[in-house]
Amino acid sequence: MANKLFLQTIRPVLGLSFLLVLSALSTGCSKYVYEHDAGRLSRGSFLFLKQIYYQGQFEEEENLAKRNQAIVDDMATVEGIGALAKKKGILEDASYAEYMFRQERSRHGKAAIWFWQQKYKEKFNWQMLFSAEKLSYDERQFARSLAEAVRSAKPIEDLFVAAFEGKPVHYKNLRSVMSVSDYAQLPTLNEAAMLSGMRDVLKAWLEKQIHDRVAWSMSADEAELRRFDHNRVATLYLKVRYGKAGKGIYPGAMDKIALTPTEIYDHYHKLQNTLADVIWVKAAFTVVADDSRAEELMAKLDKGANLAELAPKYASAPKFIKTATPTRILGYDRRQGVDARDKRDYYDRLIIDMAARDVAKPEPYLGKDGIVIVKIYEVSRSLEQVKLQDVAWKVENDLRTKMLNSVYEPDIKDARNKLRFKFNQRLIDRLNYL
Repeated sequence: MANKLFLQTIRPVLGLSFLLVLSALSTGCSKYVYEHDAGRLSRGSFLFLKQIYYQGQFEEEENLAKRNQAIVDDMATVEGIGALAKKKGILEDASYAEYMFRQERSRHGKAAIWFWQQKYKEKFNWQMLFSAEKLSYDERQFARSLAEAVRSAKPIEDLFVAAFEGKPVHYKNLRSVMSVSDYAQLPTLNEAAMLSGMRDVLKAWLEKQIHDRVAWSMSADEAELRRFDHNRVATLYLKVRYGKAGKGIYPGAMDKIALTPTEIYDHYHKLQNTLADVIWVKAAFTVVADDSRAEELMAKLDKGANLAELAPKYASAPKFIKTATPTRILGYDRRQGVDARDKRDYYDRLIIDMAARDVAKPEPYLGKDGIVIVKIYEVSRSLEQVKLQDVAWKVENDLRTKMLNSVYEPDIKDARNKLRFKFNQRLIDRLNYL
């Protein structure tokens, strides 16, 4: 009944023509966009992923057919990333389960936001959602019920929390959107913290209900969607392992490649001009939401476009528009210790480190807020000679980073090829009508 009611809501959102196309596709060809040795992708999952994750991406392609082909190709590459991460041990990594849980929650939220934006358009706001989606929650009543259950040592699993579309929601029903520790600890918090936490949990639960209905309406396969959750976590994991991003995006460290004394010494001589302290660097940067937008922006910059002029279109947040204007950043004061350096602005440290490694044209870097695009205009260095023993760690780190960066793309390509993809070009061509 709930799904029937949902379709009554989503039909005007998606449009009758959309449903007719889905019907035509369901009878006209195989349901899989591609298959490979580790899985497959149905057209329903493709449609879901396209709508939820690829909004605004590949829009500069000449036509819809080429855009859909680009999205399919990107998905296949992401599958290669997921396979490579498995080979490198991500499934045994201690942080994997937590990051998969976060990614699943993120998927629920993105799908719900997409649906709500289609449904409410400019009227969309978080405050209205509980009542608009018929979720009735009296937090004061819940606080009293919880306090009474705790005082009387009664189990709280069956405690009434809210009503959704007239049906009760009990505390145990919220377990799917809570970590094990949060599920156990939330009732023990003080009232203010508990109520704040419960609002977030109910929001996450509501997002999951909407997500599940959107996925059902598109015939998306949950197992396939979870595989792409894995692929996104794998991207973070590999970025750290290959030295393409800092460990702040995923716990771990860059792979330790064994280096010979000769390799270290030779690299030291290559870096001598860049090992001197950076006095200041003139640079600009912006942050974009994903790799595809980063590639589009980099392609335009390579053709001579102005970063400050493009930032309003590509920046993931308004604060990253102003940073696209060139500014002078002072280097580290040698008299200060590591703690003082760590207190510097995150992006200042990132740019100073790039300048210190003489990176004239930095590649897109996965940072704490998204993909960082940096443009370095000028670097001023100290003339003082630096001895190898003083910078050995820096030389080794730079050499390992370069070695790992050089094999990152080839390793992903190799992992993708080993999956032995079989593309359903007939279906891919018909996806152009979606």
